[in-house]
Amino acid sequence: MLKQLLVCSLSALILAGCSTEEAVPKKVVKPMELPLEFKLDTSKNPSDPDKTEAVYTMTGKIDNPLYLTGIEYFASGEQKIWFTETIKPGQYDGEKLKLGQEFNTTKGYRSYMYDLDGLMQEKSEESDTLKRFMMNGVEFRDKSFRPSEYELLMFEKSTVQTSMSGKSMDTIHSPKGIKLKKGERAFTISLSTTPVGGSSDDTL
Repeated sequence: MLKQLLVCSLSALILAGCSTEEAVPKKVVKPMELPLEFKLDTSKNPSDPDKTEAVYTMTGKIDNPLYLTGIEYFASGEQKIWFTETIKPGQYDGEKLKLGQEFNTTKGYRSYMYDLDGLMQEKSEESDTLKRFMMNGVEFRDKSFRPSEYELLMFEKSTVQTSMSGKSMDTIHSPKGIKLKKGERAFTISLSTTPVGGSSDDTL
């Protein structure tokens, strides 16, 4: 009789869906928010054949602003800010940063451009002085990177002389690393965690 009662009780528990174990809530694991990365996009051709361009795809998160700055440096030690733009803190998922440069000594014309996810700014200059320049060279950062204290994205150098000292942009880690000889100029587009260059009065 006792055996029969035990079997009946066990059957009742199974039919009722009873369990001696308490339900444990599942823990939802959110994907890690990675630091912001700028990935070089080589799939796009320049929108203007006369311009040299580079495009970077932004993915990840930043907690503090970044400063995109275009500055011209002179052999005398003077400098001129052409533009500055703030990349705001937040999450980025495929936004584009496009940079562009053109220097035409025949026309005496040059321009520098940035396009931050559809917000485009271009600064240009046309003068007979630019026709005097004999040589001009430009480099863009050709690999992906994560922002640091100072990142050089574009380095242009020009001279009125028949020869020009060469230095790779990979060896420049701050504005102090830009060394110019008489008759030379340099133009940089940089990304930094703090503003670089002179006061706002120097902005073109």
